[in-house]
Amino acid sequence: MNKPFYKGRLSINKEKSSPYWMVTFQGPDGKMKRRSTKVPVNGGEFEGDRITAKLAERIAYQRGVQIACAEAENHQSYNNTSVRAWCDGFVGRKAALVSEQTAYNARTACKHFYEYLGARANAPLRLITKADIKGFVAARRELVRQKTVYKDMSVLSQAFADAVDSEVIDRNPCAGVSIPPDRAGEKLHKEAFTMDEIRYMIEHFPPLWSSAVRCSFETFGQRLGDILRLNWNQFDWERRVVRFETGKTGRWMDQPMRKGFYQWALARWKEAGEPADALLHAPLLALGDGASYQFGLLLRTHGIGVVHGSAEGRRRKVNSKSFHSIRATAATLLQASGVSQGLAMELVGHDSSAVHSVYIRPSAEQLRSAAESLPELLP
Repeated sequence: MNKPFYKGRLSINKEKSSPYWMVTFQGPDGKMKRRSTKVPVNGGEFEGDRITAKLAERIAYQRGVQIACAEAENHQSYNNTSVRAWCDGFVGRKAALVSEQTAYNARTACKHFYEYLGARANAPLRLITKADIKGFVAARRELVRQKTVYKDMSVLSQAFADAVDSEVIDRNPCAGVSIPPDRAGEKLHKEAFTMDEIRYMIEHFPPLWSSAVRCSFETFGQRLGDILRLNWNQFDWERRVVRFETGKTGRWMDQPMRKGFYQWALARWKEAGEPADALLHAPLLALGDGASYQFGLLLRTHGIGVVHGSAEGRRRKVNSKSFHSIRATAATLLQASGVSQGLAMELVGHDSSAVHSVYIRPSAEQLRSAAESLPELLP
């Protein structure tokens, strides 16, 4: 009978808590395994025979090799689709059914997971445990807030659920994993830009970012993603509106163009000579997640906003203003100008008055002006 052969690292050893020889070997997943050989360390009765301690050690080694070989053989019978291959395939299938932004978010969530796993992103999907998912959640929470981690986890949970349905794995390791809530002081509401800051950015930022700021402000604070996907087809020159389908809510909006914005946009389109479906800010859109970072770097370089340290001593720095602050600027200025809340919500694109009210962030000067409007008390 041929002796079983095992190529990996393997040794047998004693353990105080067990009367049997233990085998330690490198499993097919690269991790070290420890199993009992059921061979008594000191010899004695074994499978109907009496054996010496020396013979027991030799038998234990043979049993150890058999255990390691059996585990390697079992490994080959499993579905060994890697984490990366499965998740990439899932996102590819999902992309055909959802919006471009949703597909992009799914790819980003998987990218974060691969970065956390490192080399294990190429290991079999079935080896991912709940402990791995908990570790990923904990690592992401050190960098971003609960809401952002929830988005990542929503994608991963769907990907693993799809794998369960396809019988690639037996259970979803994301099930039952909770995401720690935001800590006190962690949420930082972005301040609104002043009009001087809006004008400064339009005049001094690089041309593409200057255009993006102008387009967002003139469309009453539309979000960065929607501005970077803006194309000339959305400009109705005859009706003088810019038509949006927002990436976040899927809401259709016709934004009226004020005279100055209409003249600027029409002149730019004619000068560029671009086709109707050309994107206004294509190079910025190509940056992906890096676009928001690049804008933040511009703010810091030009001294706009205040950079705060993150809560609880975390190393990440957060600016008090971001591209999204343009939305707060528009909402606040509409409120200060006396526009009714209903009309302001239509222009900004808010369905909820509760959400809209969060974006009203008056400056100290605006508050003082409002206070001065009250009648003086009699002396």
